[in-house]
Amino acid sequence: MVDARRKRDENALGTLSLLKSEVVRASKEPGASGSVDDDLVLRVARKEVKRRQEAIDIYRKAGRDESARREEQEMSILRGYLPAGLSEAQIEAEVRAVIAELKPDGPKAFGAVMKEASARLAGRAEGGQIAAAARKLLAS
Repeated sequence: MVDARRKRDENALGTLSLLKSEVVRASKEPGASGSVDDDLVLRVARKEVKRRQEAIDIYRKAGRDESARREEQEMSILRGYLPAGLSEAQIEAEVRAVIAELKPDGPKAFGAVMKEASARLAGRAEGGQIAAAARKLLAS
C-alpha cells in the first residue's frame, strides 16, 4: 500500500485497501483465530480474485466493457500477491498419486479422492480443477 501511495496509483491503492479490510473482516469472523496470517491473506485474496472474475463475466454480458476492464485491472493487481498456480499436468499428477495411495473402487470413491487431493493441493489449485482431474482419472 505504501508503494502504491508513493507511485500515486489510485487503482492499486484502492484494491489493496479493499483487500486489507476484507482480511481484517475475515479475521474477526466467528471461528477465525482472530489473527492475520499468510494463509488467511491468501484465502481472502483468492476469494477476491474469484469475485472479480464473476463480476467481469456479468459486466461483459451486460455490455459494460469499461467496468469489466476496471475489474480486470483489480484482478491482475490481486493475482500479483498470489503464488503461481499449478498446471493441469501437475494437478493430474498429484491426483494420480492420491488415487494410487487410496486405491479407490472406481468413480464411487470420488469423495474420498477429492478430500485427500484438496488437502494436498490446498492453496495451489482450485477445487474445480482438482475435481475435473479426479473425474477424468477415476473414469479411466
